[in-house]
Amino acid sequence: MNVNNTYLFRGIEENECKRMLKCFQAEEKNYKSGDIICNYSEKTDFIGIVTSGSVNVVRGDENGNISILEHIEENGLFGKYFIYPASAGEGIYVVCDCACTAVFIESFQITKRCSKACICHSMVVSNMFDIVTEKSKELSSHLIVLSCRTTREKLLCCFRLLSAQRQSKSFELPFSATALAEYICVDRSAMTRELKKMKEEGIIKMNKRNIELLY
Repeated sequence: MNVNNTYLFRGIEENECKRMLKCFQAEEKNYKSGDIICNYSEKTDFIGIVTSGSVNVVRGDENGNISILEHIEENGLFGKYFIYPASAGEGIYVVCDCACTAVFIESFQITKRCSKACICHSMVVSNMFDIVTEKSKELSSHLIVLSCRTTREKLLCCFRLLSAQRQSKSFELPFSATALAEYICVDRSAMTRELKKMKEEGIIKMNKRNIELLY
């Protein structure tokens, strides 16, 4: 289990990480694309760390409609401290976007008082608070995208945010066209038509998942 690059264990040496994973009774699992890792409607008392691949947090309503709430890439976290509320008839799931590996730690292992007053444990708790803060910012960004009224406005807002994150006008979309439509909550066909218009009008260049803003 390699978690050295995760933000949760930032600042902790590799040997200490291995020791803490053993102390935390961490468990590693492998998944295939499309596998459901967990259902937030059920009891969720763990933290999951994506150590390879990527996953999506998706919402399914009673009519079978799917929307992506969050895309989590390698070294990202999901689980107890990042749960989304669901209303009657809805389900919130963590689903593999591609083949992936995740490490699971029961949440109480992180929040419990360390009997040895371990400084590394304190660092993990501090890192967790930072992660929760960063997650709040990401969710706020998604809400900004969803608050846009038209498909074009949503696309441009999403692209600008990704451009700012990458600090470049050229960037790669973190998910497929279908997932992008689900993320911005629009019909995929309508989104495809709008993307074509934006390319024809010289607003963007697009090659598969590669986007370049031209203004």
